[in-house]
Amino acid sequence: MDISKLRSRITIQQAVVQKDAIGNHTNAWVDFWSCAAYANLASGKECGAAGQTLGSDTLAFEVRWCERLRDLDGTKFRILFGGNIYNIICVDDVHFRHEKLKLTAQRERR
Repeated sequence: MDISKLRSRITIQQAVVQKDAIGNHTNAWVDFWSCAAYANLASGKECGAAGQTLGSDTLAFEVRWCERLRDLDGTKFRILFGGNIYNIICVDDVHFRHEKLKLTAQRERR
């Protein structure tokens, strides 16, 4: 793995259930891990809905594998990158060698 390509900083957040002062359970996102990554556009598309043109970007992030990221999945984690939120679609341990992870993620519309 060429680590000189890991020039972008990403933050991986985890969904957790928190209890407030009066005992209500609420969902929240907390920072789980921050690391260097290689970010690349995987695909992009536009579609029309309700008279608007909406764009959808899918990015591929490559990060070095570490023990902390072993249980990473798309249901409980998301990525913060460049001021945008990306929902993880796929987590690929490339060739199952535990050297790098390829995270495919789609930008969330806000």
